[in-house]
Amino acid sequence: MRRACFLLLALTALFATPALAAKGFPTTLAGFTLGDSVERYEDYCREGEAIPLSDAPFLSESQLKAENLPGVRGGSLAFGNCESEGRLVRIKLKFADRGQGLFNKLYDRYEASFGKPDKYLGDAFKNVIAWQWRFEDGKGGRVSLVLMWSRDKEIRPGVSIKMTQETMMDEEFKCYKDMHKGSMGKMDKMGKTRIGSLDAYVPR
Repeated sequence: MRRACFLLLALTALFATPALAAKGFPTTLAGFTLGDSVERYEDYCREGEAIPLSDAPFLSESQLKAENLPGVRGGSLAFGNCESEGRLVRIKLKFADRGQGLFNKLYDRYEASFGKPDKYLGDAFKNVIAWQWRFEDGKGGRVSLVLMWSRDKEIRPGVSIKMTQETMMDEEFKCYKDMHKGSMGKMDKMGKTRIGSLDAYVPR
């Protein structure tokens, strides 16, 4: 009886191990590793084009040279401007093959490696199909991975991947807010005005 119980526990551990290992905590995509110094990848980036993002000024973004990555037509590396200045926070890749077939192949590989996605981010009409996986390392580190296919010309058409170190992103945002606490408050007050009529905001 004890031997049978031991065998059952051993088999359970054997089959559970791949599932646990598959979940993992990915940090590297196409040779780029989140948290690394962006200087390590300067040969992959276009020179003189690293600029703060308008909707996330705590990050700067460098466009990738597509010719340095087989099958990739574009993308970017975003790095911190404050708490972890110069450290890679987000990786975006866009593929030359814009077909849904490539998306499906990548999805199958992701599901085999990481299990079912945690969230659907696309639209109900499937003009944009986007799945998100979320990972935690048990030490407070969080990474999100988004695989997307789009036929909407305004939303990154084709197949793309976005991988973000969420913990670093939060730290950068907090650092930026702390550094600009006074000026941000003034800007918020200056920007707050009341809408007198909705007529101007209804297309005609």
